[in-house]
Amino acid sequence: MDHSKNERRHLYWFDEGGFESSKKLLSEAGYRLEATRMTPCQVLRARGKNLVYAPPEVWSRLCVRQGSWYRHSDRRGQYMPMSDHRLPEALADYLDSEMSESDFAPASLPTAEVLNSIVSSEEYQSQKPDRWERIRSTEALLVKLLFLFNRSWGISDNLKMHWLGNLANHANFLSKQVTTDVEGEQVAYSVTNNEGVCSSCVEFFNIVEMDSRKLVRSCPGAVTFGGAKRDIYYDIKPLKKRT
Repeated sequence: MDHSKNERRHLYWFDEGGFESSKKLLSEAGYRLEATRMTPCQVLRARGKNLVYAPPEVWSRLCVRQGSWYRHSDRRGQYMPMSDHRLPEALADYLDSEMSESDFAPASLPTAEVLNSIVSSEEYQSQKPDRWERIRSTEALLVKLLFLFNRSWGISDNLKMHWLGNLANHANFLSKQVTTDVEGEQVAYSVTNNEGVCSSCVEFFNIVEMDSRKLVRSCPGAVTFGGAKRDIYYDIKPLKKRT
């Protein structure tokens, strides 16, 4: 079964020096670079010669708790541009992964018992950032208001209701307990609907399990700020192997 469609986005990761030296090359090739202002997922809006990149500081703005995954990772301090096509070949060493829409749809989603098992996994418990699970009351209120506004949640929804799913989604990509076969590979996927996903940027932008293919649903924030689609999975395919 073909799990991906034709539209693709290409993700690049640069250290500060590499990014600064690449700006001139991109400018000479006619590209315009724009930094995201609020959230990393705004890079999804890049089209044509308009490149959008996430600077390190944006991971600590609106999505501070969620950005702890970036700050806790090997990506910390790096710059992340996205393009709807491959950039000049001179920048090929910075190309990290490819994102495309998928036709994958699970027959069913895991039960709460399975989600709890995923969250209890050693892989998740040992790798989660300390800040990730510390919610402030103001955040819970702001999240509810935002997700009501963009119609991701109903009036009775709240962060507590979706908390287990928020944790289990990241945990499953680390523990790979729930997978599907893609081209002979067992690929982990988001284990809730969109309303239960938080910080899909962690997988969209290949911050965890950098050598592993992933099938990822958008969080409500990515829908609002990045224009990501609901009710589909995105196929995240790493393009380089690390030693």
